[in-house]
Amino acid sequence: MERPPLGTLAGVLNRALVDRVSQKIDEAGGEVSRPSHLYVLRALGAGEASVTRLADLCEVTKQAISQVLDAFESDRLVSRKPDPRDGRSKIVVLTKRGERALAEAVLAWSEVEREWADLLGGQEEMHRVREAMFAFAARYGDYHLGDQQPRMRPVW
Repeated sequence: MERPPLGTLAGVLNRALVDRVSQKIDEAGGEVSRPSHLYVLRALGAGEASVTRLADLCEVTKQAISQVLDAFESDRLVSRKPDPRDGRSKIVVLTKRGERALAEAVLAWSEVEREWADLLGGQEEMHRVREAMFAFAARYGDYHLGDQQPRMRPVW
């Protein structure tokens, strides 16, 4: 095979992007750089969420999310509080430290996107690639422009 299929290439690209973001965060001395943790952090970026909602957004089990949240709680990145609507459920919120970790991740993503745009030949080309990706996802996937919390299985 001369070239991998587009789906394989998209998966490889996703992994390369996430690994590069992790590297950038490590270089900056950031709090959270494990790829799986970055996905959970992103899911919390829009505000508080239940453990069930986080598991759904990351397309993993509640047990898997709970393990990440236990680590986050140990590092004082999140806190869990009872859900006022359902006493059996917990709501997860970022602490100030968690908000800083999220800001570090957003900055790292911006830097990596600039690197990718440079490889493409500039921001205009990057915009065209991004628009094509959006169009395909809107037509055949479950992500649409304006969605605040897309579901996305982490690179574990």
